[in-house]
Amino acid sequence: MKRIGYVIEEIIEQSNLDNSFDTVLRGNHRKRLREGKWLLAHRREFLDKLRERIIAADLSKYMRFHPKLVYEGAKWRNIQVFPMSARIAINAVMSVVDRHLKQRFIRTTGASIKGRGLHDLKHYIERDIANDPIGTRYVYKFDIRKFYESVKQDYIKYCVRRVFKDKRLIKLLDDFVSLLDSGISMGMRSSQGLGNLLLSTYLDHYLKDRFAVRYYYRYCDDGVILAGDKRTLWRIRDIVHECAARCELYVKDSESVFPIEQGIDFLGFVITPTHSRLRKRVKKAFARKLKRVKSRKRRVEIIGSFYGLAKHGNCRNLMKTLLTRKEMNKFSELGVTYTPPDGKKRFLGKTVRLGSIVNSRIEIHDYERDIKTAHGTDRYVVQFRYPDTHEYGKFFTASEEMKSILDQIAEKGAFPFETIIRSECFDGNKYKYIFT
Repeated sequence: MKRIGYVIEEIIEQSNLDNSFDTVLRGNHRKRLREGKWLLAHRREFLDKLRERIIAADLSKYMRFHPKLVYEGAKWRNIQVFPMSARIAINAVMSVVDRHLKQRFIRTTGASIKGRGLHDLKHYIERDIANDPIGTRYVYKFDIRKFYESVKQDYIKYCVRRVFKDKRLIKLLDDFVSLLDSGISMGMRSSQGLGNLLLSTYLDHYLKDRFAVRYYYRYCDDGVILAGDKRTLWRIRDIVHECAARCELYVKDSESVFPIEQGIDFLGFVITPTHSRLRKRVKKAFARKLKRVKSRKRRVEIIGSFYGLAKHGNCRNLMKTLLTRKEMNKFSELGVTYTPPDGKKRFLGKTVRLGSIVNSRIEIHDYERDIKTAHGTDRYVVQFRYPDTHEYGKFFTASEEMKSILDQIAEKGAFPFETIIRSECFDGNKYKYIFT
């Protein structure tokens, strides 16, 4: 296949450098760090110097890291942690390189490839099982032993030269590969794409092109092959070992050939011909983490992350069991009420002057006697509602006539009632309010 040149020119484009900068400095946490603040304050100066370094094919200034031991996937892993300046430089190079490498990969590999992923690869497996149940009755599952630590750097450099002819780019990628004394870095973004290139060259295309293996799927260093009988799979198993040995890699002893009804433990799911469910280890880890976390915000994040994974499988009952809370009691059904210390009723709504609701149709719902106000203690507070808007209000009255009428209506149990309040003039310039 024709080799690719003039890649450095794509890498040093301003849009690519800006995108790499923004990708690495995403999120508020990184922007608040000391290095993040410096990078944001000197963005243009930093990117100009980075462009010069890429043109000179020398990123050694940025290739600093510190080792870190992390527990992931039920095992301890030794990773390399890079500063943000190094990540921007590596991302600028690999975002272009990965775009060119993607067209070299087979369609049924999905690790660290833009536009693909474990859900995309899982869809392909389920589709093939549904379309050809006879030809996918048995499974061969394998895993490369200590892939990142065991990779021989010379083989990756050879694969790079088969794809690219840009000498400056080749030097940059050689520096990425040779960062450690042996193997490739587990914390470096370039290791994902270059590791894929190695397995694509020595394994994927041999199985698909030379030996016509129809149902073959790979996610990083894990592989699954489907066939209609065990004899075929054992023959393919020998081919896989031969291909891996050509680049001095070896398959784990945990490899196996089994009927598909047992379920394929792959991509975080156990896939069978009829359904796919989450791996037991994933469910346990989620339940333990959710129980441990008390922060409401963090719980929402964890649940959202788990839902994003579980929705791709047949996990409805699991989601209901883990995420549905106990049915809560309704306050209206508890029969609990508040009684003020003075024993008086408290009414909802805004207090209005009687003069503002004169000649308006209202509903009188309740009242309370002997309310103390700034004007005295012998007053009634009356609760009413506008029938058109159903909005509640209340007013105070010291009218003996109104108080007497309210007491009589209470004795009859006639609340609520509808009325229109009128005003009448007496003694020349005095007014009183009455129910009509």
